[in-house]
Amino acid sequence: MSKSRLFTNLSRSAFRISFVFFILFFFISGLFPVFSGYYAGSAYALLIPRLTRNIPVGSFPFGVAFSPNGNYALVSNSDNNTVSVVSMATKGTVASIKVGLHPTGVAIAPSLTFAYVCNTASGNISLLNMSTLTKALNIKTGGSPVNVVFTPDSRYAFVTNIHNNEVDVINTLQNAVIKRISVGKKPQGIAISPDGKIIIVTNAGGSSISIINVSTMSVIRNIHTGKNPTSVAFSPDSSPVHYIYVSSGKENKIYVYNEKNFALVRKFKTLSDPSSLGLTPDGMMLFVVNYQNMALSIYNAVHFNHIKTINLPTGPINVAVSPDGSVALITVTSASSAAFVRIKRTSATYAGIAPVSPVVVGTPATAVTSPAQVQTPAAVPQVSPYTYHPAYVPPSNYVPQPFGKVATVYTGKGPTAEAITPDGRYLYVINTQGSTLSVIDVAKDEVVKTIKVGNYPSAVRISPDGHYCFVVNSGTNTVTIISTGNYY
Repeated sequence: MSKSRLFTNLSRSAFRISFVFFILFFFISGLFPVFSGYYAGSAYALLIPRLTRNIPVGSFPFGVAFSPNGNYALVSNSDNNTVSVVSMATKGTVASIKVGLHPTGVAIAPSLTFAYVCNTASGNISLLNMSTLTKALNIKTGGSPVNVVFTPDSRYAFVTNIHNNEVDVINTLQNAVIKRISVGKKPQGIAISPDGKIIIVTNAGGSSISIINVSTMSVIRNIHTGKNPTSVAFSPDSSPVHYIYVSSGKENKIYVYNEKNFALVRKFKTLSDPSSLGLTPDGMMLFVVNYQNMALSIYNAVHFNHIKTINLPTGPINVAVSPDGSVALITVTSASSAAFVRIKRTSATYAGIAPVSPVVVGTPATAVTSPAQVQTPAAVPQVSPYTYHPAYVPPSNYVPQPFGKVATVYTGKGPTAEAITPDGRYLYVINTQGSTLSVIDVAKDEVVKTIKVGNYPSAVRISPDGHYCFVVNSGTNTVTIISTGNYY
């Protein structure tokens, strides 16, 4: 082969390689604006949510809501008339609070001092003391309360009553209904704008949404939307767009409206019977629970493209996204659990659950009090709900386990409930079948002590100062009081 021909062949090969690289560069460069357009400024860029576990709660879990500080979530259990308190620090249930009949919607006030639970069958609202995790009182409403939202200052609560076509306005200082607002047929979903100025109500029986002006407490507009609208959500403040999302249960579509002028922006198809909506804090991801398809559909909330579908057990019904955007919880009726979906990895860790009084719940015994401290539910209405009460923060020398770490620790027979010490160092687990209490060193992932208690222990709590552990023994109608000693 001559030198000139060799040079020509090499030149052609080099040209082909250069051309391929050019094409690849052009293709990738073309894709980059598309992806960056979808996820610009998002902390969730190209991260795909995934189901990691199921957290056991009560029978037929329905409503779910995170506390504004993200430390815990409340799940209303419609079939056993309780509310489960789920700690995000331990990813487990730390309390079960008895409320009214057939609880549905639940919300924690922005002040963190109290929560409201809608008891659909008994026609009232249960007020929960969030410092003691007990029910303080019931508030009579009209019709059948379904869902509730609070104004940002926690001063007012707005409640949808599905059977009398009204929204009740509750003054949270008086704990009484001060006004009833007529809306459309069978009001169900409700959401308040981030600035607290307007409220959107979905009228499931009237194929419409009602827009309420918060300052005047009156309907300013009714808009025809898809058939059987069930859920509604606002874009968060930090979202690049400001939309209102409405699910149409019978059309299997999501309707998107402009928050400023309420004009229809887009409607797009989803799976069967979308029953609940949730958004990440940056407004980039939209979570849609599809009851009939037993799935969670995830979309880009700005450009509406489909991201992922997560299959769930029968009966997923409601979704809530944590304030830091790291997880979503979906109540699953048939599984008596809350599905835990990780959205993104985060270096931030949840603070431990706020200290609570040693009230043992879930048994006929109303309360067991520490020798050092007594707190009563009656104290709640006397505390201003407008004061922010920060949650308990572990000491600076305490290093929590990395988020997402999986460890298997064997305890006694039939572990059913747990409580963690205020410093987060020890986990106390009751073993129902073995009638024992296991003390787990969280850092070492091992049982460091086993204590014999009464027959069939059913509940366990740690006192706020961490010095006492209380175990309710259902089989012997007793309470075992244990000094934590070195295990705190």
